Amino acid sequence: MPKISVSRVIAAAQDQAWAALADVANARRWNTAWTRIEITTEQTHGPGTRFRAHTEGGEAYDFEVTGWTAPEYIAFSPVRDETERYGITLDSHAFRLTAAGEEETVVELMARATARGLRGRFTALFFWPGYQKAGLNLALDSLEALFTPRPEGNPESEPEAPSPAD
Repeated sequence: MPKISVSRVIAAAQDQAWAALADVANARRWNTAWTRIEITTEQTHGPGTRFRAHTEGGEAYDFEVTGWTAPEYIAFSPVRDETERYGITLDSHAFRLTAAGEEETVVELMARATARGLRGRFTALFFWPGYQKAGLNLALDSLEALFTPRPEGNPESEPEAPSPAD
């Protein structure tokens, strides 16, 4: 099973970083590939929450929150039809948060996949890690930007404070 992870220190307390990630309805704030999030279950947070992420290109992908240990760990897994078979299939993206002081958090973002067949294993070995690492770093860039002070005098660029979630 191929896996890759990236991490960095975010200038936010662990509960603030958790609140941003656990706010599934606003996940597009840290995943800029998603233009709109639609919650598809009555449940709006916690394990079992399902949502549809829409992209600028018109695609839509269904996910489920499959891991949830507040305020330390959250995982999202694609919801797939049993008949879907690809050479390499994303199994999950997961965030692990560790306090690094009162106002800093180490955020590790991990991706796991399943490779099938020779072509899938080749792709998983040589191409998937670089592709995923770039995407994971973009997500961490966006998450980090939520907590980065903006230049004064530009009120439109002030980051929104994430709402607390457990």
